[in-house]
Amino acid sequence: MAKHAKANRKPAKPSSKSTTATASLQEVYSDVAALLRRHVPPFQVGNLVVRGKESLQLETPKPIIVPDAYGGKPVNWQFAAAILQKGYVGFYLMGVSGLKKAISPTLRKTLKGKSCFHLKTLDDQLKKDIATALDASAEIYKDRGWV
Repeated sequence: MAKHAKANRKPAKPSSKSTTATASLQEVYSDVAALLRRHVPPFQVGNLVVRGKESLQLETPKPIIVPDAYGGKPVNWQFAAAILQKGYVGFYLMGVSGLKKAISPTLRKTLKGKSCFHLKTLDDQLKKDIATALDASAEIYKDRGWV
């Protein structure tokens, strides 16, 4: 009888929720990527290759020497990046610890680790907060002579 009951079950309907979430994350990624592209130039698009993931990375236009990093070897230093993950958009901003005043409490709530923010939604205020943080970080890079 158990076999018969299984055979009469209706097939599960595809969930529209997952498609909506994916579309929404795509919009979040596109908006964050647009905020990043405002900083090209002086920064350049770098090579952030993550297989099967949509991503964008900005880095310094010329290699720089960062004390105590990479054995003193000049490298193109990352400024910011965005990557579309399965359940969130990763927004990476270098030097967050030096930006305490530029990071709003709302943006800070999405901080997971030292430099990665996990964004699941994006409203106008959060866009402004990200733009402010990017501008403040860009100023630090300019002050150091990196751009």
